[in-house]
Amino acid sequence: MAVVLQHFSSTVQIVCSVSIPSLVPHGYIAVDLFFVLSGYVMSYVYLDSFRQRGPAAYVPFLLKRAARLLPLNAVVVVAFLLAAHWSVSTLGTNIFFPHENTWLDIASNLVMLQGLGIGRNMNGPAWSVSVEILAYALFPLLIAMAFGSGRMALAAAFVSICGVCWVASQSPRLALLLADPLNASLRCVCQFTLGMLAYRLAQLQAVKQVMATDKAGRYVIAAICLLGLLRVDLLTVLAFPALVLVCALNQGATQRILAWPFLHLLGIVSYSLYLIHEPFRSLLLHAVRSAELAPLGAPAAMLLALFASLAMIPLAVFVHRSIEKPLSDAARRWLSAKAVRLPVAR
Repeated sequence: MAVVLQHFSSTVQIVCSVSIPSLVPHGYIAVDLFFVLSGYVMSYVYLDSFRQRGPAAYVPFLLKRAARLLPLNAVVVVAFLLAAHWSVSTLGTNIFFPHENTWLDIASNLVMLQGLGIGRNMNGPAWSVSVEILAYALFPLLIAMAFGSGRMALAAAFVSICGVCWVASQSPRLALLLADPLNASLRCVCQFTLGMLAYRLAQLQAVKQVMATDKAGRYVIAAICLLGLLRVDLLTVLAFPALVLVCALNQGATQRILAWPFLHLLGIVSYSLYLIHEPFRSLLLHAVRSAELAPLGAPAAMLLALFASLAMIPLAVFVHRSIEKPLSDAARRWLSAKAVRLPVAR
C-alpha cells in the first residue's frame, strides 16, 4: 500500500500546478521490506522441508512458488495487452507502456523474467516480484549460507550488507532507487538473505525473549521512524530485519495491531494490489487531461492521489477472490494430481 500511495502521488504530480509532497515519502523502500520479509517467510515455510528431503525439496518448492505467482501475473499481462490494444485503436497511442511489445517481451512477462533483463517490462512494479525468482532459484545455496556454520552465517550477513551498501552507493544520499537487472537482483538477493538470517536469529531463545516484548517493538519502530525522517534509504533498510523480527515474535501490542482484520485483509490481497494498480495510474492521467481538469491545485491533487490509492483496495479484494485465489488453488490441485509433493503450509 505504501508503494501504491507513492505511485499515485507521483502520478498526480504530473498534472499538478505546484510541487506536492508524496503521501508516503520514499515509499518505494517498502519493496526492500518485502524482500526481507520474503526471506523470513520462505525460511519459515520451507526450511524444514529442505532439511528433511534435501535436494528433493527443490523442484516442489519452485513449482509451488510458480503456482502462487504466475497465474495472476499471466492474467494481468493479458489484461495489459488488451488495454494497450484498446488504447492504440481508440486514442491512437499506447498510454500503458511506452514501447511496441515483441513476442520476447510477452513471453518474458508471462513467466516473470523481465526483471532479470530478459525482455522489456510491461508492468512497472512487477520487476520486484520478477527478480525474487532469482532468490527462489538460489534458495538451496542461500539456505546453506544462512543456516550453515556460525562463520558461514556471519559471512553471508557481511556480503549481503555490503551488497545493499553497494547498490545504495550509486545513488544520491544512499537511496535505493536502482532497478536495472544487475542492481535489482543484488538488492533482492542480499535483502532476501538478510531475512533468512533474521529467521535464524528468531530461533534463539534470547532473541525470542527480547523481541517478544513491547519495549523492543517500541524501540525498533521508533528507530525506523527516526531513520525514515533522515531520508537516507540505506539506514532505514538495514533496520528492516529487526522490524521483521519484532513483527514476527511480538506477543503484545504489535501482535494485536497486526491482527486487526483490515491489516490482515491488506496482507491477503497485497499481491493483487501490487500487480494491478499500475494501469490505473495511466487511466487517471488520461481522465484528468480529457476532462481538462489540469493543472490541479495541491489540495485537490493530494486528495485525488489518496482517493485513487484507496480505490485500489476493493478492486484488489475482488481480483484476489475471483482470479488470484481460484487460479492459484487450481494450479496447486493440478500439481497434486501430478503427485508432486508440496509442503502443507501456504
